[in-house]
Amino acid sequence: KGKYTLVAAMRGYETVEKKFELKTDNEYLTINFSLKEVLFDVDQIVVTGSKTFKRRTNSPVIVNVIDAKTLNDVQACNLSEGLKFQTGLRVETDCQTCNYTQLRMNGLGGGYSQILINGRPIFSPLTGLYGLEQIPANMIDKIEVVRGGGSALYGSSAIGGTVNVMTKIPDENQYSFSYTYQNINSKTSDHQLAGNGTILTKNKKAGASIFLNYRDRQFYDHNQDNFSELPALKTGAFGTNMFFLPKENQKLEASFSYMNEYRNGGEMLKKAPHLALQSEERTHNVLVGNLDYQINFNQDKTSFIAYAAAQNTTRKHYTDIFPDEAADIIGLKLSSK
Repeated sequence: KGKYTLVAAMRGYETVEKKFELKTDNEYLTINFSLKEVLFDVDQIVVTGSKTFKRRTNSPVIVNVIDAKTLNDVQACNLSEGLKFQTGLRVETDCQTCNYTQLRMNGLGGGYSQILINGRPIFSPLTGLYGLEQIPANMIDKIEVVRGGGSALYGSSAIGGTVNVMTKIPDENQYSFSYTYQNINSKTSDHQLAGNGTILTKNKKAGASIFLNYRDRQFYDHNQDNFSELPALKTGAFGTNMFFLPKENQKLEASFSYMNEYRNGGEMLKKAPHLALQSEERTHNVLVGNLDYQINFNQDKTSFIAYAAAQNTTRKHYTDIFPDEAADIIGLKLSSK
């Protein structure tokens, strides 16, 4: 027995509350609800932007979301190609020799845009500058984009904005493989291989998602001068995202990914880069990992999250130009001083 409030709620309908009282422990009541349809349901929930749960209409920061379906529709093979289709973002190619890309938000360079992996600032500004093409699209579940000064909440590197890459979380047993072939102006081939798989236990208290990606693109010479407009590119990536629920109110999550990128641009010779008149060769090996522990209490109204994250980047970079004879003499004189 006691006083109760019964709430009936459904998306697309107005919420109705009814209060009643049971005077004895064995009393039975029948309560009927009649819900009215609503044409506009715009008061949605946003879970990022100010690090607290807020109604979207009351949020001080606008959060735009790019989901995996959109990435698939535009045939994006990496993070850089996916961000090109987001309003207010500019992915800029700043070097013809190596074709590195940086993300410009609010007119600021790539060093002022923070790249987050699952909400963790474990992608350094240097890696963020060169790493937009290293994150494969089949690793991504969705991308959250925050533009403007409010994004500085995420750190000193987020003055221009923040891009939060959410990796795929296992929700059912499935696997998929895909192969994509692209050809640039009937001159250059681009091969892309991607694979995804997810595994769940029967009680859904543990699961893992696995991804792998490989890409091989040849040199592209647009004007037949034997110098590349697009460099040769080989990338490989694989990783996993796992979770375990020890109890109903606890969650342990771990993720790991490895990304490798090799690119070589300039004079198109099948020789070592230092023998070319102009060349730039770059190799990246990036390791990213994090471990999260979350416990909910107070009827899931309060939560405590502890995490450890790390990123390691190994980078080898070679750039050189052979000057003409006159410039070579001047260079020798300068070097002798």
